[in-house]
Amino acid sequence: MKATSQAAPSAGTSALEMLVSREEVLEIAYWFQGEGFGDTFDGAALAVFLNCSRETVNAALAELRDRGSLESVPNRGFRFTTQGRGQAARLFAEGFADYQKPGHGECVEGCCEEGDHSQCGDECTSH
Repeated sequence: MKATSQAAPSAGTSALEMLVSREEVLEIAYWFQGEGFGDTFDGAALAVFLNCSRETVNAALAELRDRGSLESVPNRGFRFTTQGRGQAARLFAEGFADYQKPGHGECVEGCCEEGDHSQCGDECTSH
């Protein structure tokens, strides 16, 4: 049986707020790794990038560990499990999808260079 040492949410924290916190923590941890800050992280490292307290981040990390998304690393914090990394990648992709779209005048298909559509295939909607 898995022991649960889940940090208790602060008074007034709703289930929805905890869900948002968990998702934000997963996203920022994924970004943290992607930026090369390390494969392990803790509340202190992530809280500076979030609009919440270190205690809230620590509570979310503990809950994510208890749910199997993270695993503890002695003296270093947490790291993703395979399941957790997949969840974080999905959340990150969904959260930043609007920022990944081509700008005005850019080829939506990604096959054109600087307006030159001569090498495009039939699937290109820009020509």
